[in-house]
Amino acid sequence: MSARAEEAPAQWRILDTDDAAAVAEYERAFHRAFRDIRPDGLLRRLWHWDDAGARLASPVPYAEQRVYVEEDAAGQVRRGMAVNLTGRIQQAGRFGFTLPLHEPGSAEILVFFIDGAWSFAGTVGFWARCAADLQGLGLVTGYGTTAPRPLPIYRRFGAEVVERRELEGETRFLLRFDFRRSWFVPRREGGA
Repeated sequence: MSARAEEAPAQWRILDTDDAAAVAEYERAFHRAFRDIRPDGLLRRLWHWDDAGARLASPVPYAEQRVYVEEDAAGQVRRGMAVNLTGRIQQAGRFGFTLPLHEPGSAEILVFFIDGAWSFAGTVGFWARCAADLQGLGLVTGYGTTAPRPLPIYRRFGAEVVERRELEGETRFLLRFDFRRSWFVPRREGGA
């Protein structure tokens, strides 16, 4: 599928987490986005995996999350982002990180995923809409975790590495994002 076809027309929305069918579709897209990397180890323990039902969820209850989705023209969830609004349960704590959510305007990014063809313009637009909504809620800083492989992409989102940990032979980073900044940071000549 071409990026152009994948982009025609997308529907961004805040997921109604009281709608069981909508949540199920989101969790299936979340699962599809990660199943092919055959996660094991730390990532496998980070989220609630239901491989038989092909669903994936964060350990944070939906009542404490703001979940964003973008659907393609056929109504399939293709992008998702979930943010922990309360910090009562910190997903990053499963990796040993303590988030400074006491800072005013801070929240935890639980997941950011793309299910299907990756499109630069579509991803920029999705992130921008999510960040604008979060700013409207008074949130300016997001914290999330990542493995080394996607780190260069998140740095282009403007992420700053706050902390690095080695856990059971795997590396994890705690990242900080500023929702007020335009996230795209152009690549420098000769670098990532």
